[in-house]
Amino acid sequence: HAYTGGFATSGHSALLDANGHLYLSGCDRWQQLGLGSSHGGSSGYTWENGRLWQEEFRRNGFVVDLLKRLDGGFGDGFGAGGSGSGGIGHCGDMSRRYIRDVALGGDHTVVLSSNRKDVITFGKGGEGQLGLTSKPWVSAPMRSKVLSSKSPNIAAVCAFKNCSMT
Repeated sequence: HAYTGGFATSGHSALLDANGHLYLSGCDRWQQLGLGSSHGGSSGYTWENGRLWQEEFRRNGFVVDLLKRLDGGFGDGFGAGGSGSGGIGHCGDMSRRYIRDVALGGDHTVVLSSNRKDVITFGKGGEGQLGLTSKPWVSAPMRSKVLSSKSPNIAAVCAFKNCSMT
């Protein structure tokens, strides 16, 4: 599945492959790629030579790692001992069990867990679009208390400009 979002000056794209691996590329001005903090601060994750654009799709393992921690009932897909995936890199063969839907807003990303309860957000949040109070931006995936639900009743996520919905 392919997803696009953002504005002309800050677009970003996502790919969700058959194994559930999430790949992101494009502008990271507000850290909407969710690859963790860097010396870029509020200006985003800076790549080589200070660029704010990631021209190649990079796997974001942070999302699946967080979803595994939030809902241990899925099992981690690595056997009894588990091994985790650790950030940018591998997510294991069972990743597809964790991500149900992805939506890209103007400068933020929204991910719905396959448990249909947990919503993960990252990127620009100054207008409240991440569902996290007092967070102007979030550089690594976080569970949104406002967008998430206590029961498994969320069918999909939607993001447009500075807005997010379930």
